[in-house]
Amino acid sequence: MVGFIMMVDEFRTDNGATRFVPGSHKWPTLPTDFQKDTSADYEGQVVACGPAGSVIIYNGSIWHGPTANRIGEPRRSIQGSYIRRDAEPAVNQAARIRSETLGRIGPLAKYVLAV
Repeated sequence: MVGFIMMVDEFRTDNGATRFVPGSHKWPTLPTDFQKDTSADYEGQVVACGPAGSVIIYNGSIWHGPTANRIGEPRRSIQGSYIRRDAEPAVNQAARIRSETLGRIGPLAKYVLAV
C-alpha cells in the first residue's frame, strides 16, 4: 500500500504535523503504549514538516499519525492511498458509499472504487 498526504496548510511541529515511526512497518504488532495516547511523542519518530502544497508519499504500512496541535490553527490536508485490488484494506471505504452516490456514478468510477 502506498499513501500520500498533500499539505493544504503548512505542516509544522506546533500545528499537528504528521509523524512517522521509521521501521514500524516491520513490527509484528503495535506496542501497547501506542494505544494509551496516540498523540504522545514516540521514540524515533520523524515529523513531516513542509510548506502548503508539499506532498508526502509513504509506505502505508508504516505507523503514522498526527502530533498534537498546540496552537489550534488548522492543519488541513488531502490524503489517499493505493491498495492493490486483491489486497484487504484496513477500512472498507467502498462499503461507506451512499446508495444515492452509487446511483450517480458511472461504470468506470464503480470499477475504480471496486463497487
